[in-house]
Amino acid sequence: PLHQIERETIRCRNLVQDLLTFSRVSRSDREPMDLNQTVESALSLIQAQARLRKISLVKSLAADLPPILGTANQIQQVVINLANNALDAMADQGTLTVRTALLQEGGRAWVTLAVSDTGSGIPEDVLPRIFEPFFTTKPVGKGTGLGLGLVHEIVQKHSGVIQVESRPGHTEFLVKLPAPRPES
Repeated sequence: PLHQIERETIRCRNLVQDLLTFSRVSRSDREPMDLNQTVESALSLIQAQARLRKISLVKSLAADLPPILGTANQIQQVVINLANNALDAMADQGTLTVRTALLQEGGRAWVTLAVSDTGSGIPEDVLPRIFEPFFTTKPVGKGTGLGLGLVHEIVQKHSGVIQVESRPGHTEFLVKLPAPRPES
């Protein structure tokens, strides 16, 4: 019983922490940060779980990315939530791929983070709701429905954009964060 109480206490603490995150990220908390370093740090927390589930973790981190203006622990939370969802989407095998890149699009520069998996995909009727807080397709006790809502909130508060593409066998979340404008 003590292990159950401890597990539920941790789950409740994490739920409260996620709720608080919705209201905390502000522009003043941001500082220049290395996206690749933040991704590496977050993935170190995911690697053991991936190995245990026989899921390959593939990293393709672009060299010489400009620093972005952000809050490292918030961006780390984005990586962890997207990676955990990807792991859950794959039974006990598959590939989780995490990429970073510099993207020029529409006269703007973005530093991007892509998290993709070879899982079952997100059903078309569910796709429009995935970023809604408290929406989940996971069984009771397995998910709070806050993960993707939190990801969306953090990305927006970092002046970024998140896109998703999904079909059976491939789902990819693409996070675009503004790259600093070159000084003139």
